[in-house]
Amino acid sequence: MRPPDFAFRPSETLEDAIEFLNSEAGSVALAGGQSLIPMMRFRLVRPSVVVDIGKIDGLDSIESCGDTLHIGALVTTSRVSQSDLVRSFSPLWAETATVIADPLVRNLGTVGGNLAHADPLNDLPAALVAARGRVVVEGANGKRVIESDDLFVGPFETSLGRGELITEVRLPGGAAGSYEKMKRAAADYGVAGVAVQLTMDGAGRVTGAGIAVTGGEQVATRAAEAEALLVGSDTDPSTIAHVASATAATVRMPGDDRGSSRYKSGLVRVLARRAVQRAAGRRAGG
Repeated sequence: MRPPDFAFRPSETLEDAIEFLNSEAGSVALAGGQSLIPMMRFRLVRPSVVVDIGKIDGLDSIESCGDTLHIGALVTTSRVSQSDLVRSFSPLWAETATVIADPLVRNLGTVGGNLAHADPLNDLPAALVAARGRVVVEGANGKRVIESDDLFVGPFETSLGRGELITEVRLPGGAAGSYEKMKRAAADYGVAGVAVQLTMDGAGRVTGAGIAVTGGEQVATRAAEAEALLVGSDTDPSTIAHVASATAATVRMPGDDRGSSRYKSGLVRVLARRAVQRAAGRRAGG
């Protein structure tokens, strides 16, 4: 199916893109196009103007500054998965990027587009929430920073204002992480996923924890009770079992052709246990 007719606006600069997005009603931004184009083909969205931001300079870098990792919005998920810098600063993000869809999608899909799309089945939103990352956005009123817990409003809905674009993702370093995902086929959306990030002291006790779930009714649900159970623990088996159960209890999983709600809830419990074990093992050098 072909999409409805639309005007195409290529942008060479961020300022041009913001101007186009604000001056023309029904406009949307196009980066890698791995989510937008299929939705346009099936007429799930009908933009009157498509603003191409894929060639804007300065939005495709991966850099560290102090203890923070800066990832440009136009960086592809393939580059994230292959970056030694990302792997050293945020193992969670490096691992998450490797299991997104298939190589074609990873080679074209961008970090900013993945997050802005806010699909409950997308993986990076959970990785952002678990890592307590932030996004930098720019629009007609200037630049602002949005915390991960404030970015996702609901399925396919973010707190970005009209004409605002994500320009950068900022992730804290110095933590161990893991992403566990269950999917039916290599290129398929995941049935469920659990992102975990831990900071631990020299004695092996957890001083900070982030846990978020992919595949629930909402986007990247934070398992706050499970996080609290982890803090102060030495990730012993009993604690991990309670954390896994608390994670599953936090999230409402929709039943569909991929499995019943009960099945998915049980799956989240298993994935959470595995993700915490692997994250703790990495921190301990295991």
